[in-house]
Amino acid sequence: MVSEEIGNYKRGEDGASLVYPVFSRRSGGLSLGINLFPNRKQCNFDCPYCEVSESVTGTVFDLNHLDRALKDFFEHSYPEYWAGVQIKDICISGNGEPTISPHLAQALELCAECRRRYASMVGSSELVIITNSTGFLNQGVSDLLARYVEREALKIWAKLDSGTQDGFSAFSRSEYGLEDIVDGIRSFAVRQPIILQTMLCRLSGKAPGVKEAEAYAAILNGLLAYKAKIEAIQLYTVARSTVDTSIQALSDSEILEYATLLKTMLKNYNSPPILLFGRDGAFKADRE
Repeated sequence: MVSEEIGNYKRGEDGASLVYPVFSRRSGGLSLGINLFPNRKQCNFDCPYCEVSESVTGTVFDLNHLDRALKDFFEHSYPEYWAGVQIKDICISGNGEPTISPHLAQALELCAECRRRYASMVGSSELVIITNSTGFLNQGVSDLLARYVEREALKIWAKLDSGTQDGFSAFSRSEYGLEDIVDGIRSFAVRQPIILQTMLCRLSGKAPGVKEAEAYAAILNGLLAYKAKIEAIQLYTVARSTVDTSIQALSDSEILEYATLLKTMLKNYNSPPILLFGRDGAFKADRE
């Protein structure tokens, strides 16, 4: 049985489970995680706030293994430990960037079929993928995601952690350009809806300030003016231990201050709702 603590994201004892139930702040309850990289971290970003270590396991991803793990969860683990608890979503995330996995299409199909197979337990839960947005730069991946949005109502949580190249580079620790990432988000979001996810934290003692908020708002205004379909913006902070010790969570009041500042900078393009997630969970703007 998995702990009901928000910060518990264990993927099995060695981090190698293909299927792992967690209590998620942003899902608002029980989320069933799908890990496409059980053997080791595989990502084209190296975010300092990532909790995934560089350890290597003996587990190799296999579609039949995933199928058996899903069957075991729904036919054994869920009835024994979670009966009566609503499953909020089936979320493809895990130890890396799922859009670089060669098994992504098969995993999406299997998870979609699983929702139908176990409809009595899954109910109205969503199919979600958490991505760093680089997949939008690949036409094949972009088309694949779009098909599942149309066919399975796939929810895409797409990362945009900064409005400046310096900030983006510091948070992604990659060679990608912010402009290219924003272009990819725009290209996809004019066709299909996305939810933007933005990490707010203190990096080496420095929290995002006014200039960062201005740059981030400028990008959002550009996307919205271009009629990008942004359903919501998730502003969240660190909730679990990170490999890089230079990262610190922001307080709820600091997140709220940033969100309030951001709202004043957004133009009237039918601005999406801004959802706030502190270290201990979701909170509203009127929270005292």
